[in-house]
Amino acid sequence: MAIERFLILDDNTGNTLFFEMLLKELGFSNITISPTGDDALIQADKNHIQFYIVAWELRGMPGTIFVQKARSKKKRRFVPCIIYSKRMAPDDVKLTKDLGFTNILSLPFDRQQVKEMITSIVNFESNIDPRENQLRKIEMYVWDGSPGEAYKMFTDDLFKPGPYQTRALLAATEVFMGLAKIEKAEKCVNDALRNAPDNNRAVQLKARILSRRGHHDEAITILEKLVQASPKNISNKINLGSAYIEADRHDEARRVFSDVMGEDPNNQDCKDQLATLAFKEGDFSLAEQLIAETENGNELARAFNNLAISQVAKGDFDKGIITYNNAMRMLADKARLYLLQYNLGLAYRKKGALEKSLHELASSYTSEPTFEKAYVAIARVVQELKAKGVKPEPKLIRDVKQARELAKKSA
Repeated sequence: MAIERFLILDDNTGNTLFFEMLLKELGFSNITISPTGDDALIQADKNHIQFYIVAWELRGMPGTIFVQKARSKKKRRFVPCIIYSKRMAPDDVKLTKDLGFTNILSLPFDRQQVKEMITSIVNFESNIDPRENQLRKIEMYVWDGSPGEAYKMFTDDLFKPGPYQTRALLAATEVFMGLAKIEKAEKCVNDALRNAPDNNRAVQLKARILSRRGHHDEAITILEKLVQASPKNISNKINLGSAYIEADRHDEARRVFSDVMGEDPNNQDCKDQLATLAFKEGDFSLAEQLIAETENGNELARAFNNLAISQVAKGDFDKGIITYNNAMRMLADKARLYLLQYNLGLAYRKKGALEKSLHELASSYTSEPTFEKAYVAIARVVQELKAKGVKPEPKLIRDVKQARELAKKSA
């Protein structure tokens, strides 16, 4: 990908002029200048920016917040960035390390150093290593809630010792979590931590796995230490708040999210977690308001799914069914719903509503024909209906068969 569109974020005109002139000397003319982080986020989308040059010290939204918000959107995930600062505090240095930023400049600028850094980044992005490109595609599938597609893209060479191994292990961790293969996810993240014990993403994922296993206190302890070590890292705080929700420590979750919203009032990840909390407490109206602009629908679907599963497991079928239906209504255009539909079908089956069960299972399978669990469940429900003398709806059976044939042809 050829980089052509740059954005310079600074409220100091001397600095912006320096970078503008330098970029023009390097042959680049498509340059956007933003004096504030809020404006920069708007311009990044409007002008399809491909490269950020960011002042760390800013009035209004500081660089610490901008770089995290810039990376939080799918389309900005891999945009390269240069950060410059008069003098970074230890907390700032830790944050840049957590986020994987290595292109950092100190004022006053060394003109040749800046030129070489920009040229090096542009060349890297223009001639991306095939493994880098492969990992980016895998990570985007994970983001989109398609762990099955991501899994198909893994190859042995990604996991060989070298610069991509840890990142590949972390991507595999998230893929296996998405596929509900927690033991495999845990093995991958443990391997990553052996390579890089201080890798922030690896530690976050380890805590998430512990939380999912029900080891809430251990997960919370890990995340509290992360927040203490890197207090400017918003994702650490949001993960801690999420762990508090999983542990039913709702007041502590609210405290953490209040802190995040004080730093970044429009943080959508934080709103998503507040929505999860509202959803868990039965305030579906508030939950819907909070996730109005979410890009994390698939992660929310997982959280809502787990809540409904626990309700059904306790024998409260009606409550679980209401939870599933509310989740699917809220996330209709924001997430892939096949897992919610599948588990709703299972809930109806446990309740004895076999025809409704078949309808939801068929919807799950036809929307994701590689999801074999749904197909197996359909076969069981069809047998149970026939045993009761009830003929399954012919159209549903035709749709399922057609989806299966198409899946076989594309395999």
